[in-house]
Amino acid sequence: MPDNGHKVQAVGKAIALLDCFWREKRSLSLTELSRMTGWPKSTVHNLLASMIDSAVVEQSPADGKYRLGLHLFEYGCTISEHWNVVKLARPHLNALVAKSGESVYLASLNADTLLIVDSAEPNNVFRVASTVGNRLPVHCTSQGKAILAHQDANSVKRILKRAGMKSYTVDTIKSPEAYLEQLEIVRREGLASEYEEYHNGMCSFASPIFDYEGVCTSAVGIVCFLHSGERKAAVSEETLQALKNTAEAISTELGWHGHS
Repeated sequence: MPDNGHKVQAVGKAIALLDCFWREKRSLSLTELSRMTGWPKSTVHNLLASMIDSAVVEQSPADGKYRLGLHLFEYGCTISEHWNVVKLARPHLNALVAKSGESVYLASLNADTLLIVDSAEPNNVFRVASTVGNRLPVHCTSQGKAILAHQDANSVKRILKRAGMKSYTVDTIKSPEAYLEQLEIVRREGLASEYEEYHNGMCSFASPIFDYEGVCTSAVGIVCFLHSGERKAAVSEETLQALKNTAEAISTELGWHGHS
């Protein structure tokens, strides 16, 4: 049994090392990894040696630094092939961009945050751009609201407690009670919104996506710039309806046949 515990600990440390590369998004030296983890260099070196053997980490012959290996890319490709919501949503995202002229994002709930899993951008200079793989908070984004509106209240409270409700602007919602009240409206209307809660001068709108079991862990949203005094006119009613239709079309392709 102690051996099993040791193996689990080693796996946890290996994942922690991978997280270092993911956060920094660059090659790292043994000294840097030791400092970031707080582990002795010998421990880090032994872990890296095993990870190199598995091709999840590579070492540069030029400077000796370490980086993520190509085998992780292979893992990612396998996940993408089987993550139906991303594959099915792509043509719908493109259609929504063409209709709305706004940036469109597909996000999924992951580890109490939102993970952007796909996006589509309009062909114009003035657009909101974000990177697939970025994480966003759930409490002050429309996609977070769209997803959590279909979780039970206790689950939402636990997520908010773990993730926190950091203030990004003066308009960021700070009260769990007020947040739950907003979610009731979102659930009823099938549309979530936020105005300058996450970034000043920007707003977003989102609708939930349901799988064949009626579970909502993803949402499609549009993000756009706000012009002074134009909060309600940030996007047209036609665009908001197109957004809701897009989410419903993706849900239908995932096998959803009801209404939450």
